[in-house]
Amino acid sequence: MSNPILYGFTKQDLEKTIELVINRIRKTEIIQDTSNSQAEDRLTQKEAAELLGITVQCLIQWKKKKLIPFYQIGRSVFYSKKELLEQARKNPSLVKSAK
Repeated sequence: MSNPILYGFTKQDLEKTIELVINRIRKTEIIQDTSNSQAEDRLTQKEAAELLGITVQCLIQWKKKKLIPFYQIGRSVFYSKKELLEQARKNPSLVKSAK
């Protein structure tokens, strides 16, 4: 019994499944957490993409299509974490599960 199989799943299958569930729970916790200071609220494009679990290129496309709120001062683009989380609550398909 050194490598038991539980209901047709290997230990690796179960570990991957548990990791996927934990990542989804963490994303839900992030979306539900709204206590942010102003300094923590401002995100770069890279940080916003990581928060949503997408690429920067995808984030830029969403910005161009006005699917997500953003701010631009000169050439600098930034995002409000609070506003992105509110948008994610309204449209959960925007947030991808980390793999």
